[in-house]
Amino acid sequence: MNYDLIEYNLVLIGWVVALLLGMALLVIKVPETAGHTSYSRGKKTGAIVILLFGAEIFFQWLIRFYLQIADPMLSVSAYLFTFFVAAMMISGGFCSMMAPMLFTRRQRIISICLATFYLCLLIVVYFLPGKRLQSYGILLCCGLLFLLACACIYKCIVIYRKAINDLRTYYSDVVENLIRWMPGVGFGIMLFMLSAPITCLCPRWIGINQLALGIIMMIYTFVCVINFSLNYNKVAVAITTPADEKDVDEPKNVENEEAMSAASSLNDTLCDILHEKAQRWVERGGYRTPGITIEHVARDMGTNRSYLSRYLNELCHVNFYEWVARLRIEEAQSLMSTHPSMLIEQIATRVGFTSASTFSSTFKKIVGITPNKWRNQL
Repeated sequence: MNYDLIEYNLVLIGWVVALLLGMALLVIKVPETAGHTSYSRGKKTGAIVILLFGAEIFFQWLIRFYLQIADPMLSVSAYLFTFFVAAMMISGGFCSMMAPMLFTRRQRIISICLATFYLCLLIVVYFLPGKRLQSYGILLCCGLLFLLACACIYKCIVIYRKAINDLRTYYSDVVENLIRWMPGVGFGIMLFMLSAPITCLCPRWIGINQLALGIIMMIYTFVCVINFSLNYNKVAVAITTPADEKDVDEPKNVENEEAMSAASSLNDTLCDILHEKAQRWVERGGYRTPGITIEHVARDMGTNRSYLSRYLNELCHVNFYEWVARLRIEEAQSLMSTHPSMLIEQIATRVGFTSASTFSSTFKKIVGITPNKWRNQL
């Protein structure tokens, strides 16, 4: 197999793809609003990361195929430095989009210092005398990259879990489906960051396969960032607004003045009022509305998001996502019992789910088994 020809074509394809996608992310405009500031910063970071990978691919093509410089140390050093900087920028961009308050100026300065230190270390290793010392130096650099990748992955997982919890409190079918792309992208990025130190020490064909997967990963990440941008306003409402600032309006149509004065917790009167309103809303089947959010329900019930959220958390011991999901699943179970011939897709649509797959995964999460298995047990 002609590895030279395969690698040459892949390098050219990767460079062109990275250049086009990176430039596209830079020129795509987002609304100039305060709410989009974090997304705009994250989008630019993503564009720079893609262009950085493109620059590294072009550099490899330049020295290996154009200038024909056979210097493995130079190639490995450029490769490791690119992944080191990309790991920090990816985690920073992720923070900017999902939790901008957690990515401070101090952390940016630390990231720049770490990148500078790593570059200096690679330069020192490159000029070490003797192949043995250079090999040990590269192993040290690989170990540092692996540790940084693990730290970045841990930070992203913590942020992702927090964002998911906030989204589940907010709840929207659209946002719930949208946010599912993140584990896929995150897993791919983690895999590449962790495999980078190992790949550079592996046979050539492994590096070629990783390059091909990297091109696919760049395209997939680009598509996901674009999809994320279409619904960023909804995501930002749920995850970037401090909890104590999400609801500043007084509850509407609450008849008792004592209820109006409730602040940090609910009194008995307000609990009774909200319970009655919630019961009426459930009896009307409001939970069947696709794409429902807590703002819609609060407005429909005649209160606000803060009071409804407190009622569900303190009295029902569930968040908004769990409440709506359980109501839908209970009706779905009733439909499966009374209409055994009804298709799962029809049941999912009738109770308010946007797809049968979402219904099945939610059903299994709450009941413990799939809808079909539950129906077969009747």
